[in-house]
Amino acid sequence: MQKRIILVFLTLILWKTGISGQELKSQSPLVIAHRGASGYLPEHTLAAVALAHGLGADFIEQDVILTQDNQPVVLHDLTLDATTNVNNLFPGRNRKNGLFYAIDFTLAELKKLSVRERGNRSGTESKYPRRFPG
Repeated sequence: MQKRIILVFLTLILWKTGISGQELKSQSPLVIAHRGASGYLPEHTLAAVALAHGLGADFIEQDVILTQDNQPVVLHDLTLDATTNVNNLFPGRNRKNGLFYAIDFTLAELKKLSVRERGNRSGTESKYPRRFPG
């Protein structure tokens, strides 16, 4: 089902941009940057989107979820643990399973968080050590 939704979505994008199937066959492959240039910069940040554009991505695919106050935000996961400092700023706001869900926070609260490289849920170590030179 998810593959069908993605295929329909991509078809709509191509239709709206006026790119035909014949043009796709004659052109280089499309480059779609999922979460921006997330291999170089923290995912779903303005810097990652700008870099993806600068590197020549044809499309930038973002994941959108809603906050507690029904505001759309760009976030890959439903939870905030792996990519933000939510543990430090909002201790005790996690659910029984120990995770912090974006839907449990307002947009104003999310704006207080800092984005970091994807790591383990506790935020103590990077999932991809030394990926971003410091």
